[in-house]
Amino acid sequence: MRMSKNGKLRLLAVLLTLCLALLAGCQEKETFPTSGEVLQNQSAPAVQATDAAQDGQDVLFTGAVVNAVDYDDGSYDPTSEEGGEGEDVDYMLAPVTAAPTMQSEYAGATPVVIDPIDKPTPTPLPKLTFAYATYEAAALHMTFEAPAGWTVDDSQPDAYTLTNPDPSMDYPAQLTIRVVPVNRVYSESDLTREIKGMLDTVHSESFKSFSPSNTANRTFLGSKGVYANYSGTNLSGVKVAGRMIAACVDKTLYILHTSYPQGYTETYVDSLFHKFVKTVKMN
Repeated sequence: MRMSKNGKLRLLAVLLTLCLALLAGCQEKETFPTSGEVLQNQSAPAVQATDAAQDGQDVLFTGAVVNAVDYDDGSYDPTSEEGGEGEDVDYMLAPVTAAPTMQSEYAGATPVVIDPIDKPTPTPLPKLTFAYATYEAAALHMTFEAPAGWTVDDSQPDAYTLTNPDPSMDYPAQLTIRVVPVNRVYSESDLTREIKGMLDTVHSESFKSFSPSNTANRTFLGSKGVYANYSGTNLSGVKVAGRMIAACVDKTLYILHTSYPQGYTETYVDSLFHKFVKTVKMN
């Protein structure tokens, strides 16, 4: 049977449609990744360094930035010891020990004890308590309270010193107030220079190792004072700490210096420094 021209065209169109359908089915055939591709897709993404890490800051596992702090560069601020003006919260700087870090591949593992379990604990120091008495520094025209029964040295016309006579202490705590007339009102920078000079003198004359704090401001004798703390090992091998403060009132420089056994810093700061500041009266 002979087909007409129109019939041939329709048949050709049907065949073309079938071919396109078969070709589309082949392209939609589902494919499965190889085992190597699976492992590659499951691997953890690479951690890229942050700008902070490139700037020298510490970066934790999470990528969080922690600013590195150098506690030995002399930047310690002694005002961090204060609980606010007039409060009795006052401590010397405690040693700063960084917490140990753990590599991520060991996270969750049982921690290893670094120090021996039977390491001896330091013997607690006996608690000190004081009864107080009023002392009169007549040559300096002032009175103040301090621990009762301490030895007085007023042999110098411009200074008044109290010393703890307790022979059981490895270092006798001291309080010295000194008065020096000056020809002008000292500025904060002048007072800072005085305190730093005193720190240098105490270090060179009495200590084989010495660690001073930065200077800071605090009200003293009703005026703006500058003070600093220190700690170290003296020439006899005893650990000692201290505080010194200076203020200028009516062209007179007042300098208070307290020193004490390092283990009793908190006790003596309260019983000497704070007690003097709170009770001193000018005659």
